[in-house]
Parts: sequence; structure tokens; C-alpha cells
Amino acid sequence: MTDGPESEPFRLATSASHLLHRAEQLASDRFTHLVGDTLTLRQFAVLAAIAERPGLSQTDLVRATGIDRSTLADTVSRMEKRGWISRTTAPLDARAHAVHLATSGTALLASATRHARAADAAILDLLPRTKRRTFVNILAKLAKLSDEAAAKAERDAKRQAKRAAKDEKKKQEKPASEPRKREGARKQRT
Repeated sequence: MTDGPESEPFRLATSASHLLHRAEQLASDRFTHLVGDTLTLRQFAVLAAIAERPGLSQTDLVRATGIDRSTLADTVSRMEKRGWISRTTAPLDARAHAVHLATSGTALLASATRHARAADAAILDLLPRTKRRTFVNILAKLAKLSDEAAAKAERDAKRQAKRAAKDEKKKQEKPASEPRKREGARKQRT
């Protein structure tokens, strides 16, 4: 679905990306109204993701929350300073951090969860009852498609990096083998 012919002006009222941004603003505002300024909706999402799967790496948190890497790194750092979470070296990868809820993070999540549910309900209450499930299903489908696209891009990038490394290795091996070929050719001529 497009806005219209290219010659027509862009209409925010029919822009999917703009409307999703406005919906996100609504969700954030509702959450803040109920929780206050102690905890942001993004921070809540991080706490909830850690509670679902304790010991996630920051890379896993990016996937679970949809928060970009740099923003998540900053968010996690601030949350750790506040004593809401703790980071330890991941058992399977010394370069990664396993993230866990601290006691105060667990308490904060518990108190904010009812407000998050109330914020969700306030948003869904704006829709006709018959459209609510469809709305949530469409959002879930968009999130799933986004996750699949990110996973494919990550796989493609790894494949491309492997190919580039393989090509580079071939380049480095060629010059070393060429003098041997020339030497062999000289011996055959004599």
C-alpha cells in the first residue's frame, strides 16, 4: 500500500512508519503516566526480557527487545549503575556478558508489571473489542518478520565475511606459489 502517485505530497496520516512511531509514543506515554519517571518502557522491556531468560547476553537482549546495540549498551550500563541488573562473564564466551536481575531490579519489575499491563489495556481499550486481538497479532507478526530479517542479515554478513577471508587467504597464497611455478618453468626450459 503506497501513499499515492509519486507526484502527490507525502501524507503522514497514511504512513505506516509514522503511525507506528505515534503508536509507540502512545505506549510510552501511557506507561510513564502509570509508572512515573523511575523506569522507562525500554528499561522495563530489558528487565522483563532478563526475567524471562536470566543470563542472556547483551546480543540476546538486542534480539529480545528490539533495542539497537548502542542504545542497549548505554541502557544496560545505566541500569547496572542503579543496581537493577548485574553483568558477569558469560560461561560459554568470555567476551560476552551474562545479564541477570539484581534484587532491586526484580522488585522494580514486579511493581512495574501491573502498570505495564494497565498501559497495554489502556491502549487496547481505545480499539473496538473485535479489533484488539487482530491488532496484537499484526504487531507480533511485524516483530517476527523483523527478527527473521535481522537473523538473515546476520547470517548473510557472516557468510560474506567468511568468503572475504577465504578470498584474502587465496590472494596471500598466490604470490608465494607463483615463484615456485616460475622456477619450475625455468628448469623445464634448461
